[in-house]
Amino acid sequence: MSRMVGRAAAMAAVWVLAACAGPEIPFDRASAPEIKTIGVLTPDIPQTPTVRLASDVGQSFGLVGGLIDAAMESKRNDRFGAVLIEHDFSVGSTLSQDLVASLKSHGYAAKLVPVYRSKSGFLKSYPTAAETGVDAYLDVSAVGIGYGYVAAGIGSSQPYRPFVWLDCKLVRASDASVLMQDRVMYNPIGEGPKQITISPDPTFQFTDFDTLMAGQEQAYADLQAALRQTANQMGALVR
Repeated sequence: MSRMVGRAAAMAAVWVLAACAGPEIPFDRASAPEIKTIGVLTPDIPQTPTVRLASDVGQSFGLVGGLIDAAMESKRNDRFGAVLIEHDFSVGSTLSQDLVASLKSHGYAAKLVPVYRSKSGFLKSYPTAAETGVDAYLDVSAVGIGYGYVAAGIGSSQPYRPFVWLDCKLVRASDASVLMQDRVMYNPIGEGPKQITISPDPTFQFTDFDTLMAGQEQAYADLQAALRQTANQMGALVR
């Protein structure tokens, strides 16, 4: 029971977190001509997706309603998570490869740099340039629940659509100075300060969760496309 209470209490906090962006630091490529090779660090992103109903009738019934919502969400997460497992999907690997491809399309050499993360959020320290042979690191961290599907409410006018919420930072390898920092949110719920918003593709939608699961192959493909579009936007931040 205590675990479910904690999860119910955390539901609202996630939306608050999603609205609190860090400082925006635009990249000035002309002032950093030495940046030729970028290392994409292992992203900080949950392996398990979230399928969230942002406004549910249960939320009107206090703690008990919150517990019911949390239990229903957990079941949705497990069912859609099983779809990703069936496809041997790794969100960290997929996002990393998309980021490398995006950086290369903007004229950089790019490669994966595996790192161990003991805590969520940006890394507190970075490998030396001598260790990795790169000029800068792209550090990516999930905002709140990170990715999955979300519906703003109940009904056909508020369908489930994929979402991807990420913070990113470009750090010079030689001295760990921050060259760029921003937040990119594919299909945000609510408005947050100083974030780059990507509107969801109108064709990426499912009337309800049962429809989503009935079309799970398309739902899987749409989520991959949302991740790719988010990675492309991050690459564009350092062009």
